[in-house]
Amino acid sequence: MNNVLTLKKKDKWYQEPWLLLVVGGPLVVVCASIFTGAIAFMGSDKVVAEDYYKQGLMIDKDIQRDAKARELKMAATLQFDASSNKIRMTLSGSGTFPDSLQLSVASAASDGMNVAEIIRRLPMLQVSPGVYEGDSKLISNISSNSVKLFHLKLEASDWRLTGDWFEPEQKVAQLRAS
Repeated sequence: MNNVLTLKKKDKWYQEPWLLLVVGGPLVVVCASIFTGAIAFMGSDKVVAEDYYKQGLMIDKDIQRDAKARELKMAATLQFDASSNKIRMTLSGSGTFPDSLQLSVASAASDGMNVAEIIRRLPMLQVSPGVYEGDSKLISNISSNSVKLFHLKLEASDWRLTGDWFEPEQKVAQLRAS
């Protein structure tokens, strides 16, 4: 008997079954990482606000203004009148009541992919001592069905009141020093 090994004809390199295992796995990982990176860059969230330094400096001032409002026992009640598109505010406390105040109204808006905070400033004019009115036409989405929660901030030079307003058409908002 002749013990001669018969050699098989060598397969071409690209027909080798082990090639798929050796090159295929890393190739899939590289493609998946490129795809994941593209998703991350297209829909990236802002982690740090652009004016973070300015916001940090304002924290101490806000704390002092909140403390001053608590000391003066400041409070405000807001009511929305849909028939006249007016917001009526009654202010109480022992602080000074200026002729006009500015009410900041913040709400969230979404376009499906991104969520943005929309801040509108509403001038409130004094109509009688401690009673202010503002035109809610400047806040275009107050009667929108999609927006149900507003964050309110009423600021004077030395005090500040904040609060949330849920369903402005139906309920009264109370602002207090936080």
